[in-house]
Amino acid sequence: MPLSRARSRGLRGRLAAAVAALLLALPLISGCAVLDRMNRGAPPALDGAPPIESRGADWPVLPREGGEDGYDDPFEGINRVFFYFNGALDFLFFDPLARFYRGMMPTEARHAVSRAFTNLTEPVVAANHLLQSDGERAATSVGRFLVNSTLGVAGLFDVATDFGLEADDTDFGQTLHHYGIADGPYLVLPVFGSFTARDAAGLGVDALLDARPYVLDPAPLVMLYAGEGVVRREELIDPVDFLIEYAVDHYEAVRAWEYQQRQRELTGGCTEPKYVICPGYAGE
Repeated sequence: MPLSRARSRGLRGRLAAAVAALLLALPLISGCAVLDRMNRGAPPALDGAPPIESRGADWPVLPREGGEDGYDDPFEGINRVFFYFNGALDFLFFDPLARFYRGMMPTEARHAVSRAFTNLTEPVVAANHLLQSDGERAATSVGRFLVNSTLGVAGLFDVATDFGLEADDTDFGQTLHHYGIADGPYLVLPVFGSFTARDAAGLGVDALLDARPYVLDPAPLVMLYAGEGVVRREELIDPVDFLIEYAVDHYEAVRAWEYQQRQRELTGGCTEPKYVICPGYAGE
């Protein structure tokens, strides 16, 4: 079967599954939205919350704490519907699986599996560095993939860093940002999550650059993606629990968190969560 036809069938199948799941979950979504509005009382006190300075770079700074949110959200109404839909999926499936995975796997083993999944993205990272005219970083990403895939046992161990090949993530959304493409409106997509219009387009291009759909049959590919989803969700258990407990409006808090995370990625990264634009960043 030609690759184009196989990929088209795969995309149609995923779209059909997403639509079917959405139709089945609409009553649950509506109920969750109503309950959220009815149960929203006084804001939870922040007395027991970890201080901003002590949080990791992947933790949110809530809007009520001064956390920035610069996204344009003209489709907030429908975005909230899809947000509750995705939240229902997370509550029913991904969160329980992530907690089970955390309980069953030792910490070091979880870190190794996370490194292995990260290693699989290195060719896409290298391609985007090339598209950004950064041959040195592209070569580093290729070197990391080759070293960690062999000496690092399929990426379970980060041997490349010991050789001076430092990790440096990027994606096609960042490539578009590099060439001056603006964020565009904030979108929440069923199943796939939330992005700006620019980053949603970038996700599609990154999917085309990813070799896995071309070399794996559908069943192992789905298992691979599902496994990566559980691994990544486990890494977010603690910050998500914090957000659920202390946010006044979960939708707005998640949108702000995503804005903060993306700005760190677009401006070169930083470790202090109180910063959104990294210190010393002067722009492209």
